[in-house]
Amino acid sequence: MELIYADASFHEKGTVDFLRFDAMISLTPDIDRNDWEMQIPAEDLGRYGLALGDYLYVPYTEWGGRVERFIHLSDKGIVKVGGVSWRGMLLRKVIEPLAGQTHRVFLSCTVAEIIDAMLQPFSGVFVRQNGRNALEIADQNTVCEEKSYRYQNVLEAVTALLDEMGDRLELMLDPERRCMLLYICKAADRSDQLEFSGDYDLPYTSTKADARINHLIALGRGEMEDRVVRHFYLLPDGSVTDNPAQEGVAVGVDERTAVYDYPNYENESELVRYAKNYLLRYGVQDEIEFQFDAVNLDLPLGDRVGIRDRLTGMAAVKTITEKLLTVSPDDGMRLKYSVG
Repeated sequence: MELIYADASFHEKGTVDFLRFDAMISLTPDIDRNDWEMQIPAEDLGRYGLALGDYLYVPYTEWGGRVERFIHLSDKGIVKVGGVSWRGMLLRKVIEPLAGQTHRVFLSCTVAEIIDAMLQPFSGVFVRQNGRNALEIADQNTVCEEKSYRYQNVLEAVTALLDEMGDRLELMLDPERRCMLLYICKAADRSDQLEFSGDYDLPYTSTKADARINHLIALGRGEMEDRVVRHFYLLPDGSVTDNPAQEGVAVGVDERTAVYDYPNYENESELVRYAKNYLLRYGVQDEIEFQFDAVNLDLPLGDRVGIRDRLTGMAAVKTITEKLLTVSPDDGMRLKYSVG
């Protein structure tokens, strides 16, 4: 795997001979789950001329990001060079309301127009694209009648917007254009063709557990008896309903309730959307991780695959939520997927 380092304007300086490279990309809006780190011999730092603000990347992928730290371990003779991933960079910009407004509101705007507005703080670094091939091209000209945001980070907002459309976000560093291409792609359900299970001798770790939360009380606007209150229930199949009588809704000691307080929404559909996302993010605990000794299967975040663990009885169609890449002389190249 070739690691390129470039200056803040994406002008290449050369390639890096590294001792180890670790990188993680995730749908979770968490900086710690969207970062990278490279180890090099301490004496090579001056030779490469690496500086804070440079970029390090694997061309035509989204592995890497901006150089933001150097950690010198003098007793080991190595330097750890690291920073956040490209998705991590999107996490650190917030969509703020315009002056005199409570929300940043988009009326009768296309998906492309909304995303372009969100990417304005990254001018010249991220460039929006529509799909990578005919099968992945999404309808980025779909008109959204009304979308509103209040101090939400760009990655979370873009991901939620695309998820509503059945689409996903994909990133790829283009060294010729000297920028990160941000693709709007159709999310694919690969579960009919691809099932991760022990049948294929893939090492995996699966977690099957009761939901942390399966009943969410969402509190909206108003005071006392006039306050908007909505109830949402997590079903065993991972879907959410607002019908307390629906089959599968937990009752008695199996019910685990939490309160979600969000009085500053623009409209009630926004309250519903955020409450459901909260319930799904903090309620579901079932997940499974698969590890590959070589990167011979590169699946994008946001696509869905079949998973099965015959011992715990876990079987479902799950979304690829996280990828962890490790490259070292001892272990070679390994890619770990998490689905949830």
